[in-house]
Amino acid sequence: MRLACGSLVRWPRTSCRRAFLLEAQYHQYSSRYHQTDRDSIDRPRWLYALRRGISTLPAGPADRPSGGLVVTSQPYANLDHESDRAEWEILLDDAIPFGIRTKEQLCFEADVGHQADIGSRLVDKLAWRQDIELWHVLLRAQALMNGHEGIKVIWKAANHRGKAVRFNNKDPRVNALWSTFLSAGSVDAQFLSTLCKMSLRSNIDRPALFAEIVGAALEGNHPERAPRLASWFVPPQSTRYRGREDLLGAFPAACQSDSAGALKEFCKVYDVVPSTHIYTEVISALWEQERPSDAFEVHSHLVSRGDLPPQFELLAPFINHLAAHNKPLGSFLSPLNAAGASFEAQAHRLWDRERSRFNGLPTESLNIVASHTLGVKPKKLSDDFVARAFATRAFSFDFAVNSLRLIGLIEVGPLAVRQLALTAPDLSTLRLRFERLAELEIDTGSSAFVQTVKTVCNAGRWEMVQTLVNNDLHHEVFQDSALLERLLTEYCQTRDWPQINRTLTILCRGEMNDKAQARSATLLFKSMLRIRDLNGALKALNSLRALGEDVSRASPRLTGMILQCMCLDKVNRTHGNDLIASLTGLMQDMISTGSSFPVKYWRGPLRALGQMGRINELECLIYWIAEWYKPRGLYERVYMGVPSQRSLNDFFGETFQKFIMLWCFKARKGTRMVHPEQSMRWTRILKKLRDHYNIPVNEYAVRWIFIRRLRLIFGTEMRLKHRSWIQRYHTVTLDRYWNLYDKMWDARPKDKVKYCDRMEVVLHGGTRRTGRRRRMITFRSPEQERGQRYLNSDIVMYRDLFNATWEDYQKQ
Repeated sequence: MRLACGSLVRWPRTSCRRAFLLEAQYHQYSSRYHQTDRDSIDRPRWLYALRRGISTLPAGPADRPSGGLVVTSQPYANLDHESDRAEWEILLDDAIPFGIRTKEQLCFEADVGHQADIGSRLVDKLAWRQDIELWHVLLRAQALMNGHEGIKVIWKAANHRGKAVRFNNKDPRVNALWSTFLSAGSVDAQFLSTLCKMSLRSNIDRPALFAEIVGAALEGNHPERAPRLASWFVPPQSTRYRGREDLLGAFPAACQSDSAGALKEFCKVYDVVPSTHIYTEVISALWEQERPSDAFEVHSHLVSRGDLPPQFELLAPFINHLAAHNKPLGSFLSPLNAAGASFEAQAHRLWDRERSRFNGLPTESLNIVASHTLGVKPKKLSDDFVARAFATRAFSFDFAVNSLRLIGLIEVGPLAVRQLALTAPDLSTLRLRFERLAELEIDTGSSAFVQTVKTVCNAGRWEMVQTLVNNDLHHEVFQDSALLERLLTEYCQTRDWPQINRTLTILCRGEMNDKAQARSATLLFKSMLRIRDLNGALKALNSLRALGEDVSRASPRLTGMILQCMCLDKVNRTHGNDLIASLTGLMQDMISTGSSFPVKYWRGPLRALGQMGRINELECLIYWIAEWYKPRGLYERVYMGVPSQRSLNDFFGETFQKFIMLWCFKARKGTRMVHPEQSMRWTRILKKLRDHYNIPVNEYAVRWIFIRRLRLIFGTEMRLKHRSWIQRYHTVTLDRYWNLYDKMWDARPKDKVKYCDRMEVVLHGGTRRTGRRRRMITFRSPEQERGQRYLNSDIVMYRDLFNATWEDYQKQ
């Protein structure tokens, strides 16, 4: 018995772990050399490198330095430079386990930015396709030659040169490779957009994908692209956005960005995603970084959006800054008061105390007799303690609040306000109690529960006040809009109108004006659509129209939610109501009565009608949409807006034309096959779109889609089926379809196609070609062949495998 093996080479058993960080200015290529070697290497900085031309092969002699000068035509560093030789030596040491021994062979393996000669590289083999260490080696080689352009070459190879590599968040080596791609995307906005689109399309398992993509955009050279990228993660485009966790994950990147407008773009990202509360984390981080101007700017934006500080301590740095610069306090407190926060008494007290450092003693200590606390330093008592004091029936409210004020009460919370309202016998008494708190300079904070109760009390609705305080809802639920909308949907399903009215009042923060009523009608409209109650939705829509409001203006995401209802694969008809027709008619009614929205929102109705096989209604709706959105059409007359022909061309583009043909050929449930004349109805639709609305139609693509449809009926695979199946479905000959094609479709190819050729391509074409990679045919480059001969010369022949001697280890 003889055993052949390779040369006795001692390979490292521990693989190197390389970290590629977004913050790093230089990439660390290996961790197996000493500190002295690390200091002697001049590393190329390619985090902020310019765009370079892709050249995956080593530089030629014409590009090398000559006479002490560097040729300016080559934008990247010379590969044979002394500072790069050490890098290549280290890289070749790491490439030895993969059979790569020379720099030329490594450059050949790294030249994967195309789809030519698939099967000739190691990453084309199934055994090496998912090897992350090999991808690391190729990435470092491309980065040495081309910088960021080389990183994009590796990303293209990982996704388009075979089965896509999954960059899931389960391996530190994968995370390091992914971070390198993000670093390249931070300086190239187009590459980052491609990275985002392909990640969402492939649904990779990375929970923090929003924070990574949006953070890279904010930290890079083009932070203005961040809001657009963020919109791809929220409904109706996607559901990958996880909430405030993702938003807070992208905030540090905006702080670390060198761009001056990164925080402004982060505020735009905050407006794109669903509303959430991030005031505490964001403002605290900005003050810790000593960025007062940015803190004031972000504070104003968050307060204007209803994201208020939950505690007064978060406002203390602002007030200290204003007092130190002798700026007025009123302009800072007025937006907070308008938003419903009550911190005015504490703010004035702190501002006086800080100004006393420059002017002398604080004003509250000058007259102890007139002081409400008789010289006692004000402090915050716990909300539970104050609530128990107000709930004690042995003491009156005036006695309890005066006593608590003497011991330093300066703020009451939601629990205390609830007890304050529960013990009030009527509305006038409750108003007097709130006035008494204001006289004693006791703040009520920024809780949503307190704001709602005070607003409803001022509106004079005593029954609603009792409904708000006499329930089992925690006061923190009043701040969770998503939870309240889910509760509203459940109440609508059970027709619990008292609970519906209470929930709508909470969502509107107790406001009773026309804007709040329009918001209530919009929320009710959305809830009725979720439970498929069309009558309730129409009533809510009529309420909006009576108020002079518009559905799309009141809720921009409402149309997307309607489309999600219509884009279901199986739309059932219940209780004799046609859901597709009702919702489509509802959208037509909305756009004809003042609710304007782009043409892209009509993809849902078209898809629903096409999947259900309702071709007649589909054809009518297509013509109706084209009439509305064509230049100088009905849309322009009603809304005075000029829709571009490009938007209409994109809507009825090649993808739409493909699906029109598929829907016409698709046999519906209960039918054997579509009649040839019925399957050719797409010709009438496309010809009218082309002739009357100037929609371009690609005749080449149309012809091949038609051929692929015929292959499903007359192809080789179909003729191998059972004879009974053939007799049942093959009732029409192939000539019949091509004759109808010639009569009903007037477009002709530029190069005349013979009739026999198109018959042949249907009957005998369409067989899937097995690629070289799938057939597992090996392909070796000349460098690999030389390496194989080198290995063959080192083969050891064993005479006896179980009783080996020293002679067995000698070369034969």
